[in-house]
Amino acid sequence: MVLQGGGPTPVLNASLYGVLDEARKHSQINRVLGACYGVHGLLNGDVIDLTALSAATLQQLRLTPGASLGSTRHKPADADMQRIIGTLAKHDVRLLLLIGGNGSLRGADAIARAADRSGYEISVIGVPKTIDNDIPSTDRCPGFGSAARYVAQAVRDLGMDVRGLPQPVSIFETMGRDVGWLAGASVLAKMDENHAPHLVYQPERAFVADKFLASVDRCVTRLGWAVVVVSEGLKQANGQPVYEAADTSQRDALNRALPGGVGNYLAGLVTRELKIRCRSEKPGLCGRASMLHVSKQDLADAELVGRVGVQSAVAGHHAHMVSLLPLDSAERTKRIPLEHAAGDRCIPEQWLEDSDLGVNEGFLKYIGPIVGDLVDYLVPLRDSLKR
Repeated sequence: MVLQGGGPTPVLNASLYGVLDEARKHSQINRVLGACYGVHGLLNGDVIDLTALSAATLQQLRLTPGASLGSTRHKPADADMQRIIGTLAKHDVRLLLLIGGNGSLRGADAIARAADRSGYEISVIGVPKTIDNDIPSTDRCPGFGSAARYVAQAVRDLGMDVRGLPQPVSIFETMGRDVGWLAGASVLAKMDENHAPHLVYQPERAFVADKFLASVDRCVTRLGWAVVVVSEGLKQANGQPVYEAADTSQRDALNRALPGGVGNYLAGLVTRELKIRCRSEKPGLCGRASMLHVSKQDLADAELVGRVGVQSAVAGHHAHMVSLLPLDSAERTKRIPLEHAAGDRCIPEQWLEDSDLGVNEGFLKYIGPIVGDLVDYLVPLRDSLKR
């Protein structure tokens, strides 16, 4: 059985494809089931048979964004485990693969432990995915490369627009919750020293409003325009969010405030304090749903972890996650205990710097191959031909 959890990505279904296509290569597997809407499917017995899908359907699935089985952010409680094990036993499921991020992998670990306590024989394998790139113990997370490519290309395009008609400040907000990998990826957009982005802010560094305003003012004074990239999870020195939606109806299933809105908040701050025109751009879910921006490496990674997940389960491994190794490694994957997948992975300190862009060449060297090529543009003629 396979299920999907957490926020969708452009390549989440590529991992599902990898699971389904690989399962057909193993004679030990006679049926493949899917739990609809993640853990909810296990709790409610909402299960579909995926065994007989055609090859053409599988190929189309590989290049379809979203979560084809349906997803959820439900965190299974101890009281849920008996029902979950009951659903697995009812269908005689002996191999269980959960494709998801931090929360889904913690859920996978909890299900594995519950199965062990109850004596139900099963192999539980976690298959990583998240656009945030924050799962520990893996070099990169399927989903991140494509979302990062969207951010980098969008910021490059935004820079071309604002550079042509200075207006003068645009603030671009990325997803990423408590980590700044996506915001940092925007630095790939720079074509020359004057191009966007000019200022980038990640949650790994405390946000100071006065310094932010001074930097924006300095940039506009020098160029006449500025593109600023901010991560939705920016925090002040005391750990409090720079901006958080106050409406309790906007909280998710885990009682977390709806992320996002900091770009609009900071645009208002710039307008009030600097008395200059400022607008904000927030692609939001578009940044994790665009198949046109899928990274080739990301697509390959997503399919690979699905395939290796099946191979690991068939081999009898249990309570493990498939981890991707660095691109220059001799091996492509390894297995790690699910318990090691808990927590958040921030941008390493050695890749951060106290500068306008926040990250250094080490960071760009890491993400460049994961993101892939961007569309290259001609520097504006008025700049390249000016004497």
